Amino acid sequence: MKRVVVKIGTGNLVSDGSLDASKASDIARQVAELISQGIEVALVSSGAIQAGRERLARIGQNPELAKKEWAGIGARHLLNLWGNSFENHGFDVAQIWLTYTNWVHKKEYESIRTSILSYFKSGIIPLVNENDVVSQREIESMEAGISENDRLARMVAEMIGADAILFLTDIGGVYDKDPRKDISAKRYQTVGRKTLKQIDVSESRSDHGTGGIGPKLEEAFVCFEKGMKVSIAGLEPDVLLRFAAGEDVGTMIV
Repeated sequence: MKRVVVKIGTGNLVSDGSLDASKASDIARQVAELISQGIEVALVSSGAIQAGRERLARIGQNPELAKKEWAGIGARHLLNLWGNSFENHGFDVAQIWLTYTNWVHKKEYESIRTSILSYFKSGIIPLVNENDVVSQREIESMEAGISENDRLARMVAEMIGADAILFLTDIGGVYDKDPRKDISAKRYQTVGRKTLKQIDVSESRSDHGTGGIGPKLEEAFVCFEKGMKVSIAGLEPDVLLRFAAGEDVGTMIV
């Protein structure tokens, strides 16, 4: 494995209802170790809306704002969370704001791709997210139960020629039923196209995000069919390191 995209859901960064710096720091530690092994890592991180709400709550404000506007407030705080986490391990991050129109314009597409590859060469971690204030599509898709950040992660992986992608979710993998509602739920170690018929994807949404396992699986299968190693997993101990080392983590796509 030489180049990997890691998509991080809001739930992976939250403890007791609030963003937890120790979780971001643990991910940063693992990314730093992967870089020391010669592996290039790009992050696609959710959490801006959560960060915006928390910030204004701390200063005693609760205005009536659209979710894209909460994301605009939270963007710098999410960036600070990641910047501080990586600084503790001797690295810095570069924020890359994207909209889906960037894929339509060849020059913009190539400019973004070139910058991400330049950051890799310089040992800087690309932190990718959609520019929510400019593009309402992300928020509308979230409301519809479609995780656009999963799609964005897949598109970035294709753009930079990643050979692996890890989708992190607070659910921890793919189950035959919602594990938060039914303790008898069983996690699949592997999932193929044929297995999809056995999976109830209708209500398996994250507690903090609004994506759902169905759209995540679709993006995961696109990546797999393009030759990438793919897993949907939780923030279990050293999950990034183990995934990069060839271990099966969470639910592997086959």
